[in-house]
Amino acid sequence: MNQTAEVFHRPALLHETIEFLQPRSGTLVDCCIGGGGHARAILDVLGSGRLLGIDADPEAISFARRQLRKYDNVELVHSNYCRMADIVEDLGFAPVTGVLMDLGVSLHQLRSPHRGFGYNVEGPLDMRLDPSASLPPALTLLRRASVPRLRQWLRDFGQEPFANRIARRINEHKHEIKTTKDLADVVRRCVPARRARKTLARVFQAFRIITNCELENVQKGIQVALDVLVPGGRLVVIAYHSLEDRLAKQALREGRNQGKVKVLTPKPVRPGIAEVLENPQARSARLRAGEVLS
Repeated sequence: MNQTAEVFHRPALLHETIEFLQPRSGTLVDCCIGGGGHARAILDVLGSGRLLGIDADPEAISFARRQLRKYDNVELVHSNYCRMADIVEDLGFAPVTGVLMDLGVSLHQLRSPHRGFGYNVEGPLDMRLDPSASLPPALTLLRRASVPRLRQWLRDFGQEPFANRIARRINEHKHEIKTTKDLADVVRRCVPARRARKTLARVFQAFRIITNCELENVQKGIQVALDVLVPGGRLVVIAYHSLEDRLAKQALREGRNQGKVKVLTPKPVRPGIAEVLENPQARSARLRAGEVLS
């Protein structure tokens, strides 16, 4: 793989994505184009088809545009994927035969201090996928929230067993917290050292989800994707934690029960040992796929 592309993000379950999408022709939508890794693999086998790439992160769009400049059958749009139907109509991309939703955050976002996603790098506590959006950053939400609200976020979106203790400590120090390091330091003082790394991951996940309304967007985005796909069209969703994966599972199951979707993955597809060794960030990836029947 191109070394430059790896700086931004390495795609997980790449071969499995191509296998389930079957992008031989038609129009496909990559809802979270990121560094363009999946998109490049799709375009290499797409033939006369077209690819629409969407991402809420303007840095991702800029990077993907450079990575995909040799292709003349791709259009990139800076937007939320929940607007997929409008974008497809506005740009004349119908009918859509495949949709990929590669959820989560990229290595670039986690490693960029100014984005505020990573607990290992110090920067402003922002966490917005789209820094130009009118949504308040994570720090504003943290300071506005009561202890019960913080506790709920940490339990519901981080599945954090120490939610109550951490919520109270965050509330006590909320006016002292300004950066990712400040938040990480507060959290570390709440748990045993051996549990700090996993706890920090869960806490930062919770704040990222609430800052970007991620679960609401995933739920809506999957439904929009199923609505824009033509019969025979395929949806592939790659999730990186159980909350997103559960939404994908439920949506595909509901579509099956309504006779509208054929579920192609009775169980989530996980990366093999070789892929995890080569790309440790793929470890938690889970792929689900469905084919629209009507």
